[in-house]
Amino acid sequence: MRRRAHAWLGLLEGSFLMALGILFLKSTHVAVGGITGVALITDRLLESFTFGQIFLLINLPFYWLAYREKGGVFTLRTAIAVTLIAVFTDLLELNFALQLDSPILGALASGALIGFGIVTLFQHNASTGGFTVLVLWLERRWQINRGIALLTSDAITIISALALFGAELWLSSLLVTVVMGLIIGRYKPQNPQPQLKKSPDAPIAVPMPAVKVTADNQAVSQNKLA
Repeated sequence: MRRRAHAWLGLLEGSFLMALGILFLKSTHVAVGGITGVALITDRLLESFTFGQIFLLINLPFYWLAYREKGGVFTLRTAIAVTLIAVFTDLLELNFALQLDSPILGALASGALIGFGIVTLFQHNASTGGFTVLVLWLERRWQINRGIALLTSDAITIISALALFGAELWLSSLLVTVVMGLIIGRYKPQNPQPQLKKSPDAPIAVPMPAVKVTADNQAVSQNKLA
C-alpha cells in the first residue's frame, strides 16, 4: 500500500514539475525539442486549442508503441502522467500569470524543471510519451541508434520552431537542451541488474553430511597403512 502511494505521488510530482517548466517556456517563447516542443509549436499556430488539449491528442498514437515496447504498466502510467501534465499546464496558465524579461533565466528554469520532472517519471516507470517511445521502436525495428534518433527529432523540432517564430532565441533554446541533458544524464535505474530466476529443471544441490574425524579414527587408519 505504501509503495503504491509512493508511485502515485511520484507521478504527481513529475507531472507538476513538467507543467511548471512548460509554463516558463510559454512565457519566454523558447523553443525545445521532443513532443513538448511539437505541442508548443502547434499551440502557437492553433489558438482555438489549449496546450493541454494538443498535448493529449499528439500523444495518443504513441500509446500503442509504448504498450508493445514497455508493457501495460508503463503505458498506463505514461498515459496518466501525460493527462496530469496537460491538466496542470492548463490550470497553471489560467490561474498564474508568468512574465519573464530574460529568456536566459526562462531557459535555465524550464530546463531544470522539465529535466527533474522527466527523471521523476522515469524513476516511477513512466514517461512523457512521444518521441521517447518512438525511438525505442525504431531501434528494435530498423536498428537505428536511439541517441541519434532522439537528437535528430529534437533538432528538427527546434529548427522548425526557430524558423517559424524567429531565430533570435537560439541561444536560450540550446541552453534548455543542455540543462535538460545534464540532469537526465545523471539518472540511473534503481534496479539495473535484476536477479535471474532459477529454472525448474535445474538440478537440486543435495548437501553432503559432514564427517567428523576423531583421534581413534586416525589411529585405525595409520594401523591399516602399516
